[in-house]
Amino acid sequence: MPSPSARQPEPQPGLIHRLPAHWAARTPDGEALAFEGHRWSWRQLADRTDRLRGALRTLGVRRGDRVAYLGRNDPACLETFLAAAGAGAATAVLNWRLAPAELAYVVADSGARVLLADTGRAAAARTALAALPDPPRLVVTGGADDTDGTADEPGTAYEPLLARAEPLPPAPDTAPDDTCLVLYTSGTTGFPKGAELTHRSLLSSCAALLSQVPFGPEDRNLVALPLFHVGGIGYALGGLFTGRPTELLRAPAPEAICRAVDEGATHLLLVPAMLPGVLRAGTEHTAAFARLRHCLYGASPMPLPLLREALSRFPDVRFVQVYGMTELSGAVTALDHATHRDPRQSHRLASAGRPLPGVETRVADPATGAAVPPGRTGELRVRTHQRMKGYLGRPEATAETVTEDGWLRTGDVVRVDDEGFVFVEDRLKDLIISGGENVYSAEVERVLVEHPAVAEAAVIGVPDEKWGESVLAVVAVRDGARIEESGLDAFCRTHLAGYKCPRGVAVVDGLPRNAAGKVDKNALRAAHGAVERVPRQLPRQPR
Repeated sequence: MPSPSARQPEPQPGLIHRLPAHWAARTPDGEALAFEGHRWSWRQLADRTDRLRGALRTLGVRRGDRVAYLGRNDPACLETFLAAAGAGAATAVLNWRLAPAELAYVVADSGARVLLADTGRAAAARTALAALPDPPRLVVTGGADDTDGTADEPGTAYEPLLARAEPLPPAPDTAPDDTCLVLYTSGTTGFPKGAELTHRSLLSSCAALLSQVPFGPEDRNLVALPLFHVGGIGYALGGLFTGRPTELLRAPAPEAICRAVDEGATHLLLVPAMLPGVLRAGTEHTAAFARLRHCLYGASPMPLPLLREALSRFPDVRFVQVYGMTELSGAVTALDHATHRDPRQSHRLASAGRPLPGVETRVADPATGAAVPPGRTGELRVRTHQRMKGYLGRPEATAETVTEDGWLRTGDVVRVDDEGFVFVEDRLKDLIISGGENVYSAEVERVLVEHPAVAEAAVIGVPDEKWGESVLAVVAVRDGARIEESGLDAFCRTHLAGYKCPRGVAVVDGLPRNAAGKVDKNALRAAHGAVERVPRQLPRQPR
C-alpha cells in the first residue's frame, strides 16, 4: 500500500487541456482512460481532444464561449471538457436527471453555443431546445447509436463529427484564471446558479487533495460519481493530473464498483449513500472491495454506525473523509486515514478533518463577519486559490457569497476544536430555532442513526404555535425492525437536551435525495408542511 511519501509524477502544466499532451509526450501508449471494456492511451486522448477542438470550431465555438454536456458518465464528457478548455471556452456539465423545462433553463442560462447529449437524453434535449428562441447546436453522443439526424430528429453525431474534423491545437492565449468549467448548484434555495471554475482553481484542488491520497506508479483512479458533480469531474482530474489511468463508471452500481476494484482500481471517491450497497453486495464483491487502497467519501455526513462497520469490514482500506463544495472546486478539508484508525480520536470521526494545504479557514459571525471564539459555532468561511471565479452572469449573487477580501461564505455552521478539526453542525438554512434555542439538525441526526432500528434519518423544523418551530424526525427503518415514537424519544433523551429531541416522527421507506446524493430537505419540508427559512444570523448559543 503506497505511503504518503510514495513517488509522485513530475510537475504538470498549469492548464488543464495540456495534460493529455504532457503525458503523451512521456508515455504515449500508457493507459489514460478506461470505460466499459474500451481503453484510450494518452496519445489517443490527446488526438481525440485536438480533433474535437477542431470540430467545435466548425460549430462556431470561440474563446470565451461555452458548450454544454448532458448525459451519464462517458469519456465524451471529459473529451469535451479538455477540448473546450484548450479553445479558451468552458464546459457546462449538466445534470442528466433534469426535466426538459429545467434543462431549458440551465442551457439558456449557460449561454451554450453547442449542446452535446447522449442518446439516452437526446429526446429531452430536443424538447428543451425547442422551447428556446436561439437554441445551441445539438451533437448526439453514444457510439454505435449515433445518427446524423433528420428533419424530425435534428442533431449531429459525435463520432462521425470527430472522424471528419481537422485537429486544432490549443489556443496560445489561454490563461490559468480563464473559466474552463461551469457546474450548477443543486438549486435547493432557488434557481440553479452556475459556478465558474478555472484552470487554477481545479488544479489547486487536485494538488491539495493529493497531499492526502497520493498516487503510486501502479495505482488506478475509479470515478463513480456523476460528472456533473464536482466530486465526479473534479475527482476525475486526479488521474489526469498524475498521469495514472482513470476508469470511468457509467453508473455507480455496487457490483460495478467492486468489479473495478477487483480488476485493479485503487482510489475511489463515493458518497455515504453508496456504501451500504457495497457492504450488502455479497461476500465475493466485498472481498474485492477490501483490496481498495484509498476510499474517499464526502458530499453528505457519514452515519457513524455505517462508518464503524466499514472500518471493521475493510481494515486495510485507507478511509479519508473530504468536505468541500462546488464553489471551492472540491474538497477543502480532509479527515485523514490515521485519525480514522486511532481509537484515541474516535470522537473526531464526526468531524470533517482539517484544512488542506493552501486553504485558509475562519469561523465567523454570519451577520458581522467577525471571528468567533474557539469552540463556539459560526459560519465557516474559506479563502483559497480553489475558489470559483463567481456565479455565471450573477454579480449580485457572487457578492453575497464572496467577500471583498476574498473569503467565500460556505453557509455551513461549524465549530473548530483546539487542534483545528472542523465539525460541521448544520447548514445555516437548516438551523431550527425552537423556543429561542438553536437546534442543529445534523446533531440530532447523528443521534437518531445510532438507534438500532433506524437505517437513515433527517431532521427538519416544522411550524409550532408554542415554540415557533419544533423538531420533526423523518426516519427510514432497517429491514425487519420496528420503531415506536415513545422508544425513539426515550433514546434521544439519553443523548440530547430535551429541547433538541424530536416532537414528532415520520416513518418513510427512504429519504429523498438529489443528484449529488444529499438528502433533499426541501422535498421533506414540502411533504411535511414546513416552510423553508434562510436565517441571516445565528441567534444566541444553545444552553
